[in-house]
Amino acid sequence: MQKIKDFRNIIAHDYFGIDSEEIWGIINEKLLPLKKEILKILDLHK
Repeated sequence: MQKIKDFRNIIAHDYFGIDSEEIWGIINEKLLPLKKEILKILDLHK
């Protein structure tokens, strides 16, 4: 969870220092696994 918060802070506060290729890599490689983990957490709280 801390990595998500850190990533958000980078995007929100250091926009011009962001590497667009790195962001694109995160979108392509990390978003689906993150979604799966979020859905697991939500299922646990039903």
